[in-house]
Amino acid sequence: MSPAVQTRASRSLSRLGRLVWLAVLAGPAAWALQFLFAMQFSLARCESPDARFQFPVHAIAAALGGAGFIVGVAAELLALAVFRATRADPGTQEPDDIATGRIHFLSAVALTVNPFPAVICAMVAIGHPLLTLCRQS
Repeated sequence: MSPAVQTRASRSLSRLGRLVWLAVLAGPAAWALQFLFAMQFSLARCESPDARFQFPVHAIAAALGGAGFIVGVAAELLALAVFRATRADPGTQEPDDIATGRIHFLSAVALTVNPFPAVICAMVAIGHPLLTLCRQS
């Protein structure tokens, strides 16, 4: 393989490596941020003694849930793109196959993991506005 082709292939592999980590971490990170911010907004609204935080918690929670869902779906599509880009070609036995195999495995992990945070964020976006605000259990 010529040095120019090898450099182009290594750049492409490096790019796929960065994209696969984004695909693996984006959905769960969006869910974690949505959960933390929605919980903090709810606590600020419901536990302020002098009612100084008067903002629409239901709208904020729905917007955060919707944003988390969009990020989860985007991460799933990105994982699918990386998965398809790193499918094994049985006719080649190049040294880069080990790195490509790792990227392919991580994209399969992202394909498996990302639907769960996306669905949880969608359930929050739909369900939170239906609940009563500041109700004690």
